[in-house]
Amino acid sequence: MNFFKIEINRDLIGLAIGNVLRFLLLIIYTRLQTFFLSYEELSKFYLVFSLYTFFSFSIIGPIGVYVLRKIIEWHRSNQIVSGLRSIYIKLIIPIALLALVVISMSGFFLDYDVNFISVSIIIFLIILTKTANELIYPFFNLIDKNFIYLVLIILFHILNPLFSYLAIKNFSPTFDYWLAGLILSNLIVAIIGWRILNKTSKDQKAIKIDFDTLKTFSFYIVLTNILGWTLTDGFRFLAESKIGLTSVGILILGLMGASQIFANVENFLNQLLSPKYLQNISNATFKNRSNAFNNLLTVSIPIYVAVALAMSHSAEIILNIIIDESKINNVLINVFLIGIWIELLKSILNILKNITTSEYKTHAMIFPYLFGAAFLMLTIYFDFFSDISSIAYLILISYGIVILTCIISLNRIIKIKLNIFFILKRILLIFSVSLIPILAPSNLSIILIMPGYAYIVYDMINHYLKLK
Repeated sequence: MNFFKIEINRDLIGLAIGNVLRFLLLIIYTRLQTFFLSYEELSKFYLVFSLYTFFSFSIIGPIGVYVLRKIIEWHRSNQIVSGLRSIYIKLIIPIALLALVVISMSGFFLDYDVNFISVSIIIFLIILTKTANELIYPFFNLIDKNFIYLVLIILFHILNPLFSYLAIKNFSPTFDYWLAGLILSNLIVAIIGWRILNKTSKDQKAIKIDFDTLKTFSFYIVLTNILGWTLTDGFRFLAESKIGLTSVGILILGLMGASQIFANVENFLNQLLSPKYLQNISNATFKNRSNAFNNLLTVSIPIYVAVALAMSHSAEIILNIIIDESKINNVLINVFLIGIWIELLKSILNILKNITTSEYKTHAMIFPYLFGAAFLMLTIYFDFFSDISSIAYLILISYGIVILTCIISLNRIIKIKLNIFFILKRILLIFSVSLIPILAPSNLSIILIMPGYAYIVYDMINHYLKLK
């Protein structure tokens, strides 16, 4: 369809509408959470998620990368149900049990104001339910069953705040009851997703996964992700001893606020960009894989810059929408702004990682993350950065170091050849739009430029989807 020279992509618009609804539900979730939970309870909530993220991001994440790399092949060979079931039973359940044991034992060595036995049980249940859910719904997006994909995601975002709210209203406004809603909502949506998968995937064949190959593929990603976890979550254990529990609560709330918004935008973009990229590298030649990566990186850079600038201009508006006003202060706003640009760098890093997975050279990410994580932890330890905002800046600098060393390292595997003219043309347009609220500062001018940002992003996505 072509209307006033604007190309209408129905799939893109459908996914956009679904993600707007999901974003509105996320706002409800965050508002309720920051209203009912104190800074201390929020800090405990983030502690649980930091520990959960260690296992999900560092250990389960690499398995997910392998599944994502193979999922199109499994679908084409009618082995998707068998493959996902085998991954869950033989890997996810043992990892959940490992987390239960390790975190329970950690309580004997760590001095935190939480019961590590109950924390370990919570994390065990989160791993089982959240991973079961997240193994399923991305598959429907990759095979262009976007309606099912959106229904599952939206259903989760409806049930999650509802169950959490009911739990704390009937029991107590504490982090553990709040997380009970997360566990129950993931469980219900996972059961529905698995049932739909079994009905839509007929005549399935059994699969024998080569777990030796999976371990080889995942080993270096695990090491890389442990270092990456230090940058995203692990630093809090050292920072808490330097600036205290409440200050860490403010720091994490600001960073998590930026992460939640940016991650939702990134998730939406991945729904549109990832299927094409994965199809282009599946059983493709090295040249085609290189072209697929460079096309993806070329379009992603200006898209994420546009997102970061749009969020930066509207930072105070966003915070007043997603966070209860009792938690908002100038320090939180500053941390949120820094967090936006941290998320920009993380998104670019996620694109760069595609080189290592497409070429099975996963060891290449270890040194960049090691360099960045060492810089972060040493500077916090020696008190070079000792307040909330300066630690946030430190994390931003650390990600910049990772990006620079990553580009040098990965350029030896796939030559990074960007369409500089395409990027500069879009960046110039994006910065032109961003000047409007600077020249005429007001909430109205910020609101008025958002359709401009949206159109620029829309046009770039359409450009990418039409590439051969």
